[in-house]
Amino acid sequence: MSDVLNERIRFGCFEADLTTRELWKSGLRLKLGGQPFEILAMLAERPGQLVTREELRKRIWSEDTFVDFGHGLNAAVNKLRDALSDSAEDPRYIETLPRRGYRFIAKIEEPQAVAAQAVPAIPQPSANPGPKDANWRGDVVEDDWQAKVPINRQTLTYAWSFLVLIALAAVITTKLWYEWRHLERPEASEREMNAKLAAERSGVQQAPGIWRLDLADAADPKASTLVTSSPESIGGPQPSPDGKKLAFTAGPNDATDIWVSNLNGSSEAKLTTFGKCGTPRWSPDSRWIAFDSDGRSGHSGIHVVSVEGGAIRALVEDGWNNSVPSWSRDGKWIYFASNRAGVAEEYQVWKVSVDGGQFVQITHGGGFSAYEAPDGRTIYYAKHRYPNPDIWEVPVEGGTEKRVSSLLRPSTWANWALTEKGILFLSEFSENASTLEYFDFATRAVRPLGTLEKASFWLSASADGKSVWYSELTKEQAHLAFKTEDQ
Repeated sequence: MSDVLNERIRFGCFEADLTTRELWKSGLRLKLGGQPFEILAMLAERPGQLVTREELRKRIWSEDTFVDFGHGLNAAVNKLRDALSDSAEDPRYIETLPRRGYRFIAKIEEPQAVAAQAVPAIPQPSANPGPKDANWRGDVVEDDWQAKVPINRQTLTYAWSFLVLIALAAVITTKLWYEWRHLERPEASEREMNAKLAAERSGVQQAPGIWRLDLADAADPKASTLVTSSPESIGGPQPSPDGKKLAFTAGPNDATDIWVSNLNGSSEAKLTTFGKCGTPRWSPDSRWIAFDSDGRSGHSGIHVVSVEGGAIRALVEDGWNNSVPSWSRDGKWIYFASNRAGVAEEYQVWKVSVDGGQFVQITHGGGFSAYEAPDGRTIYYAKHRYPNPDIWEVPVEGGTEKRVSSLLRPSTWANWALTEKGILFLSEFSENASTLEYFDFATRAVRPLGTLEKASFWLSASADGKSVWYSELTKEQAHLAFKTEDQ
């Protein structure tokens, strides 16, 4: 197989292009990439032979990864098997050799064989056409030309070739139309379909969802685009720094997990399974996601997981309340809020090395939901976790803590987003709408940008500050999220 690695291979109803890293099933392209496809390619190189777990680690996993390799490999193989509709118990394609590795057991057809089957063989004239007859010479029989139309073998061959070309043209045209029709089209997830069904049953227009708004169209209240939705709770949208992925939480209100998808909501994948996970935050290189958990399943604290899935690493896991993580710009530290200073209801901003180590306290006058500025010099944070917090700032190394501006007051600790030149935030709100505003670092002024038709507890922005993501709430959720003491 080594001489055809740059071509397509076929096995069963599947075709794989080992150059472009694409997989098809019965002519339809599947969503499979990254480590699962690399495993498929490596196994396909040596069909019928054992590929050890150590060989897979050396070729696919980098040496500096801190994810548990065993869990990461198992997760990647499971994704591959899901794509192939295969199973470990009754394998058709990938056989597991316990504690040793995997073996590709399906018959692989080389590209030449695949190409040969794609075009039916064209019949050729026989070397011995039989007795010469006027009907086989191509000569017109003058005395009965209407009843005895001459038939010529070469004519038959040309006619058959023409029909084959027409059939091939139809197939190619259909395939091109299909690919064009589905180009960049978000795939509706099972969760989104359930959301639409739930919305229809409840008589409302749309179940809770995550929306994107380009700030150039912020004045138009109907300019937002639905990215994904859920029949249950959904929130915490965070675009990756490289602009390719979106992280968010979804699930029952008391058991949300971390999900990741393409920026348009397609190819969703669930990264956690222990429930009550929240506030996903991307590493600067877009490879890792930090998140918090409230401990209902014994996982209280701050955790890190690869965007590819796999094992989850606990960075902070103790008896204190630890939440809302975010990364330093160099990717070496993770900020988080905690009451570990000793006052139960008072949270401060802390940081911990990604490699683990001693905790460092940043604020002393209260702090929650912190972000490091793009220049890596300042930390901006919400003063507290209650409604309408002020936004404060402090040098990265600690020092004087001061309020940014009395004009800058988001409605929650979660619906403001730091950009290079200012801060986007949702200020005035009701159970049905939120007002989007912008604080400019240069002018120290606030200007309104537009009104969102739905109330949102969350807000995030793209790296260039040109787009925002928010998640609408149901009327009941909005009432609970924004109610005040006198209500």
